[in-house]
Amino acid sequence: MIQKKSSILLVFYLLMVGFIFCQENKVTSVENNLTESRNIIFEDSVVPKYNLPDRMKFYKIPSVSIAIINDGKVEWAKAYGYADMETKRLANSATLYQAASLSKSVNALGIMKLVQDGRLSLDKDIRTYLISWTFPDNEFSTGKIITIKNLLSHTAGLSTSGFFGYSKTDTIPTINQILNGQGPATNEAVKPILIPGTAVKYSGGGTTIIRKILDDNISTNYDSLMQEVILKPLKMTNSTFSQPLNDAVKNYACAYDKEMHVLPGNYRVHPEQAPDGLWTTATDFAKFIIAVQQSFNGNKNAILKQNEATEMLTPVIKNSDAALGTFIRNQNDEKYFTHIGANYGYRSAYYASFTGGKGIVIFTNSDNGQALIDEITNSVAIVYKWKGIYDPVVKKLVSVPDSLINKYVGDYYSEDPQMKISIIKKNDGLELTARKPEKMFATGPGTFFLVSSPDDNCVFLSSKNNGIIDTFEVMQGTKVIVKAIKKQ
Repeated sequence: MIQKKSSILLVFYLLMVGFIFCQENKVTSVENNLTESRNIIFEDSVVPKYNLPDRMKFYKIPSVSIAIINDGKVEWAKAYGYADMETKRLANSATLYQAASLSKSVNALGIMKLVQDGRLSLDKDIRTYLISWTFPDNEFSTGKIITIKNLLSHTAGLSTSGFFGYSKTDTIPTINQILNGQGPATNEAVKPILIPGTAVKYSGGGTTIIRKILDDNISTNYDSLMQEVILKPLKMTNSTFSQPLNDAVKNYACAYDKEMHVLPGNYRVHPEQAPDGLWTTATDFAKFIIAVQQSFNGNKNAILKQNEATEMLTPVIKNSDAALGTFIRNQNDEKYFTHIGANYGYRSAYYASFTGGKGIVIFTNSDNGQALIDEITNSVAIVYKWKGIYDPVVKKLVSVPDSLINKYVGDYYSEDPQMKISIIKKNDGLELTARKPEKMFATGPGTFFLVSSPDDNCVFLSSKNNGIIDTFEVMQGTKVIVKAIKKQ
């Protein structure tokens, strides 16, 4: 009996060691598999690989925090670099960052929970909710219904895409001053600029109106309300919408500009809160992602019912990507909900699969962060073999002799659309100029592509089959979208 128990323990131990080794191997692979973000890879070419610390140095980024979700749980989380360069305080997985516009996703989940609980309606005209602020109707909005669903999906036709924030020593404006664009607010007034429901127009101002609706109908303390509805139920214990950050919180990442200069006061204050004010960690934000995934997949005891989660992840306007507080990416039959964020001194992003429990959260404390975020995201997609996040087009190039190159050179004229296309020989290859010069890459005799449109084929033809090139076509699959005739 003792020997049997020992054998079981040994097997369990070996399995755990194997799991830890595999996980560490993936972490190392992600850290050392960064490449310049590109939409095209040339077959047989060597793609340079970089490690994370070197890319942080290259982009002048003090710190980055990453959380990876796999099979519906946080597989690993890790931070790199300095949260505070002056004091040499290192970032760790518990370091808070400004999530910037990722706040809109958490706000949306909170609104969906309030809707589910019967405390708000997605489809009621927002004017009936607004008590202490009057919606500024004009020729675009008069007589038109605007809903919370419109505000969440950027389909309300409103101005004011984002906000600049304030120094901690500034006089902080009220919500009404922000919405009205009145000093000390530094933003333009939030107002209708398109007919509601007709197009996606990104508006942090619209999300701020949601905050006003909550003030007038549920609670004037937005942070406490979000703690009650979302943060505490999801055990996001290192997260807050407090603006400014509570002085008791010491483990936060200071904000840095493009030259690695710290912002005055270490960060800027965002009193709007709902569109941009969340302070959180990558691990905490991963809990939000998992909660949405569980809700969408109908898991028992999930924070939302499946119907509400499905509505949250459904674009409001057909053929658009704007859902409620998030954007939908559908590529190669893989669907993700995603958002990027940009406050002064911070850049952030997340990607989360609809099914399969996959996701990534990345925070940086630098205005230069987006390029590194893209490279880390691509590295994770490669290491974990996640489709739909990084799927560059692979092209095999061929060598075209000068005898053919010279035949393709010339000016071609298209009637529909009316345009001149100039083809010149440059550096043993071809360059096309329509709106701007672009190098042409050969994939076969007479067939080329441009980096700006890699899925389209540029084809040179002889209309009389006599070897004289007199026609240039741009093809999408088998469809000719541009046909130009060479001027002789």
